[in-house]
Amino acid sequence: MDQSKAHILYVDDERQNLTAFKASFRKLYQVHVAQSGKDAIQLLDQHPEIELIISDQRMPEMTGVELFEQILEGHPDPIRMVMTGYSDLEAIIDAINKGQIYYYITKPWKLEELKLIVKQGIEAYRLKNENRTLHAENTDLQLKSEQQEKENILSQFETLKNQVNPHFLFNCLNALSTLVHDDANLAEDFIAKLTKVYRYVLELKDEHIVPLQEELRFLKSYFFLHQIRFGDNLQMMMKIPPEATQRSIPPLTLQLLVENAIKHNIISREQPLKLEILVEGKDLLVKNNYQIRQDHVDSTGIGLSNLKARYAFLSDRQPAFAVEGDQYVARVPLLEDQV
Repeated sequence: MDQSKAHILYVDDERQNLTAFKASFRKLYQVHVAQSGKDAIQLLDQHPEIELIISDQRMPEMTGVELFEQILEGHPDPIRMVMTGYSDLEAIIDAINKGQIYYYITKPWKLEELKLIVKQGIEAYRLKNENRTLHAENTDLQLKSEQQEKENILSQFETLKNQVNPHFLFNCLNALSTLVHDDANLAEDFIAKLTKVYRYVLELKDEHIVPLQEELRFLKSYFFLHQIRFGDNLQMMMKIPPEATQRSIPPLTLQLLVENAIKHNIISREQPLKLEILVEGKDLLVKNNYQIRQDHVDSTGIGLSNLKARYAFLSDRQPAFAVEGDQYVARVPLLEDQV
């Protein structure tokens, strides 16, 4: 701890005592002196950085204890010490009870002993401040964690709502009813994939992150359900190096990005929608050719906002979404699996 930068205040009505104190401590601290309680209060207002105050008890107009009583409300943090040459038990009790005194010093003081007392007082002040800072940081982390839980719940609800909305179920069941008559094996595969999609959503609803490998496995099942509907008009290509599959992302991130691409872009034989999932540096990219539907409904942006909020809790890096040339590109950070 660098004690040399500490600001201390000494209050005494005798000028020679102020001079002696300042001469003794000026090499160690930034020393402020006041010849009365009134002057001390003005100095404290001008120098809120003062960490420790030593006041003589016996002063005209205002005693040391009275000074400390007056500054408790406006300046509660500095360490307070009272100094007196009188063996006055009542003054000692008042100093402790009324002025909330850290230490009682008798006159005449011994330099080396007083240096140690002042050093310990400053350490106590700074430890108290550090504890206050840690408490504030802990409170902030708790609030952040609660906010993250809220964002996770909102995100999960939004995903579940999208998964089970009438359009999604209608499309799945409509495709299944056709497959049952035309291709029983494919229909069985379709049911298996649909089951995997819902199981994944329900089993991972409480997780903050999942391995990319699991998310990709889920995406294949999810994409399969859409491809039964769109056929070759909807295409997807993955370029994921094996080592990247052990990194992590928030669950259902890929579902959200792929769903947005399908929802907002033209998908037809003349204009097939081509999705590409790849890794670039420390990011996972989801790209699609940008061919926005003319009849699309403006997005609320809730899904992407939730995703950004989840990343704000998990990482110092944030997702980014932008049109780049003729492609729409979503970039999401890959996280360490211990996050």
